[in-house]
Amino acid sequence: MMYESRLFLILFALPAGSLGWDHFQFDTTLFCNYNDRPFYDLKIEWWEQDTLSAGEKISNAKILQADTGRFSFTMEGAMNGDEMFSAGYRPVAYISHDCTDDGKRVDLVLSLTTLCEVGHTCHYRVIKDITNTWGKEDMKPAGFLHDNMDPFPDFP
Repeated sequence: MMYESRLFLILFALPAGSLGWDHFQFDTTLFCNYNDRPFYDLKIEWWEQDTLSAGEKISNAKILQADTGRFSFTMEGAMNGDEMFSAGYRPVAYISHDCTDDGKRVDLVLSLTTLCEVGHTCHYRVIKDITNTWGKEDMKPAGFLHDNMDPFPDFP
């Protein structure tokens, strides 16, 4: 009985889904509406939100001095399976920026509500005004392509 319990726990902890890597692309446009300064500091990285763990990194962090107004960029990443019984990957952007009235750095967590099915490529279009915005927020992406990396018509 103890052997069966251990085997079940080991199987439950193994990643589910694909045998290869699932690729992600995030075509992102952020707005910082402060015309009195030419740029702001920005750090963004993408993670996958899990139910049973703290999450897994999808992309490396991107650290930028972004132009104020409209600023567009692309980030790529990959995952190799998800937790058992998962409905799909749930991408989360961890954003740190100083696009605020007082120029102090704040943190913003954007959880995308459109899941990426395990075993597939997912292409997201994210558009967000981050002016004076921090905290946690669920967000539907402006666009989503499944197994398709064709450019979005409004990007960049």
